[in-house]
Amino acid sequence: MKYLRYCIILLLFSCNNEQQYFLNTSLDVDNVGMNQCAACHVTEYESFINTGMGKSFRPALRDYSSSIFDTILYDEKLKFHYNPHWVNDSLFVSEYSLVNNDTVHDLIYKVDYIIGSGHHTNSHLYQNNGYLYQTPFTYYTQDSILDFPPGFEGNSNSRFSRKMGLECVACHNAYPDFVLGSENKYNTIPLGIDCERCHGPGELHVEQIKSGNIIDTSKRVDYTIVNPSHLSIELQNDICARCHLQGNAVLHENKSFFDFRPGQYLREVMDVYLPRYSNSNNDFIMASHVDRMKLSACYLESNEGLSCIDCHNPHISVQEMPQNFFNNRCVSCHTEIVCTEEAVVKNKFNNDCVMCHMSNSTTIDIPHVTITDHKISIQNDEVILDTGLVKEFLGLECINNQDPSIESVIQAYLQQYERFEQYDYYLDSAFKYLNKIDINHKNHLYMSIYLAFLQEDYRQIIERVNSIGFVDLFEYHLQDKDYSNKDAWTSYRIGEAFFKQGDSKNALKFYQHAVTLAPYNLEFRNKYGNSLFVNQKIDFAIDEFEFILSEDNNFISAYTNLGFVYFSIGNLEDALSYYNYALELNPYHEKTLLNMASLYYYTDDVNVSIDYLNKVLHLYPGNQE
Repeated sequence: MKYLRYCIILLLFSCNNEQQYFLNTSLDVDNVGMNQCAACHVTEYESFINTGMGKSFRPALRDYSSSIFDTILYDEKLKFHYNPHWVNDSLFVSEYSLVNNDTVHDLIYKVDYIIGSGHHTNSHLYQNNGYLYQTPFTYYTQDSILDFPPGFEGNSNSRFSRKMGLECVACHNAYPDFVLGSENKYNTIPLGIDCERCHGPGELHVEQIKSGNIIDTSKRVDYTIVNPSHLSIELQNDICARCHLQGNAVLHENKSFFDFRPGQYLREVMDVYLPRYSNSNNDFIMASHVDRMKLSACYLESNEGLSCIDCHNPHISVQEMPQNFFNNRCVSCHTEIVCTEEAVVKNKFNNDCVMCHMSNSTTIDIPHVTITDHKISIQNDEVILDTGLVKEFLGLECINNQDPSIESVIQAYLQQYERFEQYDYYLDSAFKYLNKIDINHKNHLYMSIYLAFLQEDYRQIIERVNSIGFVDLFEYHLQDKDYSNKDAWTSYRIGEAFFKQGDSKNALKFYQHAVTLAPYNLEFRNKYGNSLFVNQKIDFAIDEFEFILSEDNNFISAYTNLGFVYFSIGNLEDALSYYNYALELNPYHEKTLLNMASLYYYTDDVNVSIDYLNKVLHLYPGNQE
């Protein structure tokens, strides 16, 4: 029935429309999985699964690993060693700490997934009751180096707590079954980018085949499944840009990372921003292929008629392409250009167009990696000229939408500050744009509270909340449950503002509402449990912390808080037990060490208490408590 309905829609659709209209762009058409595609398209399937995309996300098995684990990582700040190792066909990583050659801490995590094809890197993930996290080691295959993952370096080792949210997984994989109301919980996770990420959901196509309606695609277009070659150049590039145009992604209202479908414009779902600086022509992030291509003279002088698939066949690995394939693509347009003898001598590339005009370059976001710069250019001394020059911030540029809304721009500046770089000029810009939209606009409340929260201006948040009123906030403004958790985050930030200002009673109301909207955000629940305790709702607080641990038994703060609750009611045995659980997971957990000092002081073990306090002062010399 769904197939017949869409056929009627197609017949009614104007044939004069300049863009081919594919029926599976509709959100009510379902994915069928790559195995369904493989049943008919065997050759394409067997070739594709050996590409970087096909190998992007796989189980942590020896056969799928490109890593060599013959070294041990060491974090000088935390004093932790990391030893990834195989046990038969399973991958584990041990984290341990030594004092005078004695092991004082030892944890072992089983690694569940390898993310990254191995062409550049293998990073590693583990899953605990559906909650997905990154482990603190990456193998950089080009340089054969084991090192910390991007973002873990420079004393920023988050150990085993970096959440792998939908934005990340939805680019490195086929679409997972994500748990609404969480940040990083999944019911199921597929293994590798699949056919439907580029061709769209296959349900209608499969129904058509099963109905016996076989279309000869050499004569007619099959509108039940996207064939990118029948799309405009912009729509072709937008399929690739969904993941090869990474940056600061701002979702449109009521959109999620599930909503983009091949055949749509990416700007219908999200705007992608990058910071622009002067004197930075050669700075770029790893997954910026489409952005760099659009800066090329080849793209600009072709009247924006250059497509990714002009040079790339997504079904075949780049490593499997004939040696001269890409050069021949260049020559197909540049028929009369031959490199001068001077250029050949200087670059030593012997008329190799790609090696000369698309240099292998490092990226500013991933260490130990070089990629082909897709800004096709005449190589000169630009790199040298850029070196050492002052880079002045020019602004955030939306690189897939020439006319983003003001609301999108505000969100971009707020996200850039929170997620990437804590520079005040991002917040200053957000404030400037925020004053340009109506205070009654649907998103104004969310963004104004977001801005004030990042500025730590809690009084302003409370004033705004009081001006609207609690009833209106709960019944009209903070009602949406969606993948962005926007209303839940607003409730949480309001709760934090009240708590910081000493109003635990009103903080409790907003923490509770945040948990109602996002019940599997364990950070929200942890704050809610803490607020329950402060408000003398002891039994409810215990239930909350126990729920967190039933969801994720590695959640350190829940052990610490639960121990403190039991300490407060005189159950010292259980308090000590939970503190010890927390310190087994992290022997340097600041709050737990302080709580242990308090417990031993309370039991007149003053010397042990002093030992814990000295440890805190050694690890955290700025601790005022």
